[in-house]
Amino acid sequence: MLDRVLLVIFTCSALLFMATLSVTPYPFDYLVKTLPILCLAALAFRAIPGAKGRLIGVGLLFSGAGDILLQVDGVRLFVHGLGAFLIAHLFYIAAFIRRPALVRARMAILATIAAYGCIMGFLLLPRLGDMLVPVTIYLVIILGMGISASLGTENHALVIAGACFFIVSDSLIAVNRFLAPLPLSGYLVMGTYYAAQLFITIGAARRIPPLTSELTSGKNFK
Repeated sequence: MLDRVLLVIFTCSALLFMATLSVTPYPFDYLVKTLPILCLAALAFRAIPGAKGRLIGVGLLFSGAGDILLQVDGVRLFVHGLGAFLIAHLFYIAAFIRRPALVRARMAILATIAAYGCIMGFLLLPRLGDMLVPVTIYLVIILGMGISASLGTENHALVIAGACFFIVSDSLIAVNRFLAPLPLSGYLVMGTYYAAQLFITIGAARRIPPLTSELTSGKNFK
């Protein structure tokens, strides 16, 4: 029952923040933005068993900290917010990279993430200026998060989808900030971001590894 309540609060607060994007900043908008992530953190600690749940829960808390920093002052605190999300991704990597294997069904996803990362790096790196080092490190880490989600054979497909949505969301931020303004960027960024965190949390709570039959049939590559 509590898990359903948390999901309802997540949905309502996420929709509320997106509905009020056009009037930000307003008092305590950072709390409205962060409440959905805090609900998912509570859900992760409750619904995901063992160390995996703790790792994802802590990762969500660091994501919430990043949300607050970027909402309070997205210019002065950009690097601090980036750092908070970087730490979140390190916790996600630790949660995802369990029983890694190159499984045929996921090789296309791995190749797509790698190619996407190369393209984003090619477009972004010449435009980063004094943000070159922190953004490059962050790019490597978030791509590592996506690759870890794909390699970990205990990860449900929703986890991989969430990791990919996260990469897309942060790519939109980077494009909008460093390359060219994007129409409706706030809605696109937050929509993909909330979806990413939801998919990661719900997918990690799934207890049946979807790749068990493929692994035992030998369709994996060491």
